[in-house]
Amino acid sequence: MSGSWCITEHDELPELPPELIEGVIRKGGKLLIAGASKAGKSYLLIELAVAVATGGWWLDRFRCMRGRVLYVNLEIQKPQFMHRVCRVTEATGADRALVRENLMVANLRGKYTDATTLVDDLISSYGRGAFDLVIIDPAYKVQPGSENDADAITRFCAELDRLVEGLDCTVAYSHHHSKGGQGGKNAQDRASGSGVLGRDADALIDMVELGINEDAFMAGRLRGRRRAIPFRLEFVLRDFKSPEPLDIWFNHPIHVTDDTGTLGACEVRRPGKTRGGNRERSEQIKTMIESALFDFMDGRDEVNRKEFVDFIKMDARTVTKHLKNSDAFEIVSGTSSATIKRIR
Repeated sequence: MSGSWCITEHDELPELPPELIEGVIRKGGKLLIAGASKAGKSYLLIELAVAVATGGWWLDRFRCMRGRVLYVNLEIQKPQFMHRVCRVTEATGADRALVRENLMVANLRGKYTDATTLVDDLISSYGRGAFDLVIIDPAYKVQPGSENDADAITRFCAELDRLVEGLDCTVAYSHHHSKGGQGGKNAQDRASGSGVLGRDADALIDMVELGINEDAFMAGRLRGRRRAIPFRLEFVLRDFKSPEPLDIWFNHPIHVTDDTGTLGACEVRRPGKTRGGNRERSEQIKTMIESALFDFMDGRDEVNRKEFVDFIKMDARTVTKHLKNSDAFEIVSGTSSATIKRIR
């Protein structure tokens, strides 16, 4: 077979590619971030982009090689996305000059529907070696055919391989979980559609939301994370020993490692079940609403409630009920409509 060889005592092994994320993935690999819809996957990837652009730490746990990053944003409108990048840069204390120098954002919402055309254009637009990391967010925007079709997903993975080879880079991409409970599944089986996707990646990081208990709830409050949402990251790695699961809080706009140890006793949240009691359940729904409001308001002091509920796809009465207990927002009723205002 062409290209095959055997090891003899006189052979020298090829040099390994550098570790882009220490202990997780090397340059030239493929990294998949999988999680539930609205779980903050994009924020997690923005944090990764900033960490690589500055040669900093990701999630306070993984050292990143400094390099050039291309973030292909396929879902979020340009103004909102650029504000997210700025918020993450500020919240992580990253060097802004390095972020401006090494992070390039391609805002391509609505521009592509298939991976082949996107990869063709990226390879033709940028020279080999222009970037160390290319992030595709989210993957489903350019997946061909049904995500349950193994052949279609295999073709999609082949396009990612072509992008890795064409730009000589690492590729990271996000994908959503399948519907239903995830607690009884292996990490590589939670991504929606064909299991090919979860098994093709060189590194899979799966994020599941935790059902918070009373101890974790109080620990979060004491550390100023009253509106944070807890997650557990599970790792399936090809080139490295998979680390133990990592418990984190999504403390908008960034994820922070749990430094209390209390999340270790929490189990994966089950859909339709309370998260450690009605108070915790209500608190987390309010947190989700407030997090969405921060993005939707985009610096404004007030917005029309109807516009927001159309955006979040939630009943207006539910939004009103939970914002009554908010320290960040209030509902002001008008003659014909209600307004959500930021509390200063």
